Amino acid sequence: MRHTKLICCIAALLLCVSLSAAALAGSDGALTALWKSGCDLLFHTDDVTVKGEAVFYMDGQRFKTAKLHYVQDGYRSYYDWALSTPKADGTERQSGWTIIADEQGNYYVMEVFYPGIYRSGIGSKHNTLLRQSVQLDALVELGGVLTAQIEPALPEGTVTMTESDGGKAVHFAFAQDQLPDAAVSALNLAATYLCNRWFSYGYDRAIVDTEYGAGVFENYVTPTQALTDGTVKWALRGVEADFALDAEGRLTQAKGSLTVDSIFWDGAVRTIRVDFDFAFSDYGASHVRTFNPAEYNVVTPYEFYGDDAEQSSFLPDDETWKQWLGRAVEALESQGFAVNTSDESNVWFEGNIIGVSIETADRCLYFCAFQGDGALVTMQDLSGAWIDAEEAEADGAAIDEAAAAEAAKCVRSFLEKQNPALAAALKELKPASVLTDKDGGSFYSFHDYSFGETHFVVQVAPLTRIVYYSGTVNPS
Repeated sequence: MRHTKLICCIAALLLCVSLSAAALAGSDGALTALWKSGCDLLFHTDDVTVKGEAVFYMDGQRFKTAKLHYVQDGYRSYYDWALSTPKADGTERQSGWTIIADEQGNYYVMEVFYPGIYRSGIGSKHNTLLRQSVQLDALVELGGVLTAQIEPALPEGTVTMTESDGGKAVHFAFAQDQLPDAAVSALNLAATYLCNRWFSYGYDRAIVDTEYGAGVFENYVTPTQALTDGTVKWALRGVEADFALDAEGRLTQAKGSLTVDSIFWDGAVRTIRVDFDFAFSDYGASHVRTFNPAEYNVVTPYEFYGDDAEQSSFLPDDETWKQWLGRAVEALESQGFAVNTSDESNVWFEGNIIGVSIETADRCLYFCAFQGDGALVTMQDLSGAWIDAEEAEADGAAIDEAAAAEAAKCVRSFLEKQNPALAAALKELKPASVLTDKDGGSFYSFHDYSFGETHFVVQVAPLTRIVYYSGTVNPS
């Protein structure tokens, strides 16, 4: 749920730029063959470790730091992404996640935002840094063609190479006026493809008519969201970086700075600089251990709420199944969701917790957890649009006080029916953060620490309803 579309996009582009540059530096003019060499690392290397950091600036002001630790070990992978965002009071907001995947396609996700809990699912397994696709293959092929065309236009001295420690040290530098137009066009094509593939963000869209006030940078919740959503073109201003290759020609380090201009909906230009330092190591010797929750001190959400929960689950009889499924339907329908109980519904016992998975009519999957006394302690949307929304601290975003009051009222009314003891114990509810999704939906996030931690995400536009609730057991 931590919303880093721009950062992930630029980081992926940095990796591509780094690999292409390293290939170029080691060439004798055969750029097409060396483009293929760079792509081999992305698409055909199944055993490598990547570590590094990227610091992002907008018009000279830092707005994000990202640290990456990625390990590919055959069909197993380990992906740790740590983010730090400066706040107005001088402190740093920490976010990020760790994802571990295995050879069966199972993946396990641990988010900084939800300490002590992990979620699991099934994905398409792959054993390389980037997974190939028909469209991506076409883009790579186009890159190879462009590489051959660009080679004669490269200014002399933009790439220098020296022998170093049995390998090669490379210095790579381009100014804005030294880049062929084809290279800039390819950069924008790659950026739009990355957003479409990895962030489900469609760039095949009409240009916003700014006469009606759309596409205003200041109207977005965060710079990341504004730059991702409102940039219609990227212009590469310059790259300066140093690379190291080992004796086998494999990239071991990429360090430098990339500067681009973001041309916004309204024509305004903002300069983005990324300082990066990545290391590539352990070729053929990287290792990812089988996921063990105890190693990370995490449990599944339903285990988290049980003090002495047993670790085995079982299905209830038909009558009990219908009883708890009915409770979940009631809770969701109270928030205006139409529920589909015919396909994906499931009910099970896990220690002293009753778990229910249920799908709404708009194909959102919900997980509900009840205590044995009937109190609802979890109602989590596992596939809704708000998960991909951008988040901003409440003290740095405009709060509609009337909407916030209505959202708090919605929370209390909901708990009075679903968890009366928690409703009675709740303190004053104030928004902790504001979220905005790509379709213009607005959400307020609430936290309460009366006993344990209670977290709500309440949609406040275009309607008011709870879309996420992570509560606590009733006090005894």
